[in-house]
Amino acid sequence: MYGRKVFLLILFVICSCTSLLNAQNRLDIAGMGLGRATVAFARGTDALTINPANIITPDTISSIRFTVMPIGAMVGSSVFSIKDINYYFGGDGTLDASGRWNPRYLPPQERDKFVQLIDNGTISAQVETMPIGVVVTVPNFGAVGFSIVNSLQLQLRFPTNFSKIFDGYGGKEPLDLSGGLYNSLLFTSYGLSYAQSIRAADTNRNFLNTVNIGVTVKLVRGYSIQEIDQSNTAKITPYIPATWDSTYNWAIDLRYKAQAAGISPQEAGIGHFTGFGGSSAGIGLGMDMGFWGTFTKPDSMGRQASFAFSLLDVGSISWKTSTKSYNADVRDTIKGVAQLTDTQIDRLKGNARTEHFNTLMPIRFRVGVVIPLGTTVWEIPVTAVADYTQGLNTTGINTTVPRFGFGMQFGKKGIVGRIGFQAGGIEGTGISAGIGSNWETINFDISAGSVRALFGYALAHLFDYSAGVKFHLPLHKLRFF
Repeated sequence: MYGRKVFLLILFVICSCTSLLNAQNRLDIAGMGLGRATVAFARGTDALTINPANIITPDTISSIRFTVMPIGAMVGSSVFSIKDINYYFGGDGTLDASGRWNPRYLPPQERDKFVQLIDNGTISAQVETMPIGVVVTVPNFGAVGFSIVNSLQLQLRFPTNFSKIFDGYGGKEPLDLSGGLYNSLLFTSYGLSYAQSIRAADTNRNFLNTVNIGVTVKLVRGYSIQEIDQSNTAKITPYIPATWDSTYNWAIDLRYKAQAAGISPQEAGIGHFTGFGGSSAGIGLGMDMGFWGTFTKPDSMGRQASFAFSLLDVGSISWKTSTKSYNADVRDTIKGVAQLTDTQIDRLKGNARTEHFNTLMPIRFRVGVVIPLGTTVWEIPVTAVADYTQGLNTTGINTTVPRFGFGMQFGKKGIVGRIGFQAGGIEGTGISAGIGSNWETINFDISAGSVRALFGYALAHLFDYSAGVKFHLPLHKLRFF
């Protein structure tokens, strides 16, 4: 009984801080099949959101490349698999008089198993689209690209000791909730990119035969953000921990800072995912920077060993429309949960005020290599790629947990296959795979970031897929050029 009251109190505290949900790249379709290891591998429109230095291609003629609405989506949890969700939340298999599932009663041993899943667990989701992605390459000038990217990102991380709320907590010992993270971010970026290729004068050189540098400048329209960072804490300490009585005083220590702008449910409309709808709640500027270089001569298929790095989404958004900040630094005592007064509840809510604030974009650094392998598999050429990604903040779905990726592409022309391994980041450990094409004019890419979800979805924690179609038009073949 008292444990349930404590749970309701903590739920109230959390909800008062996060009345709305308050976020990497799902458009790297070929990269998803390669364990996201393509900072040195992606070219043309594929590179618009990965490494602007790579929008330039080896073309010796003028050409244009564009995409048709590629889309990527991910939803996952380090806490529950689909089997867990069905078992714990799917009801007991019977229906009540209204046709709803009757809730499942968990005996103590099953409850203990459930609560062990929760502490420091993460739930995340992301959807990205690119309504427009085009790259024009002009020999001796470089490459110019333009892109519109829409992103909806969500991340929730449960705090330490959160499981105690479900584990029969009766107020007989201190309860300290810290390290939780809860945020969402919805925005559109309009990017203008330029890349230039610098070739060595000495064609006999094996190191840095070619160097590309590139930059993308972005105008960002923010539609909504709600965030609480991981520095917030909530503590409940009973003065007399040896026994329980609702007349004993509790010490409440609550500290948090939350920010909100826009309204997520209203702003996540179809118009936003074309890049031309909705009203802005904030405006910002961002920048991507990249470098790419080769250190071997081309092999018989034109492949070269190369390395690259990029710094992505450097910038911020200034939120000015319908913005609110919530702050609380409360130390109070209450006589049991049942004796909470309206005045005490108002104090726990903290101070809400309207003010402008800035938030950083999800800044991250990537570095990687591409190594064409001399051996073949069934006479199919193989290329190996590897990446390291480091997030520099926890905005949206971004994370400071580093990600390592390794992948192999089988084939050079026509249909190509991809397989990869990734560890870290928001996705955790997993095997990815994909298939695509490398023809002269029209190409496609389809990838799955979680192969396990394809073959055993009930046990999967992550569902991560993307697909897109690309076009390449050599301009000199068109009559009006």
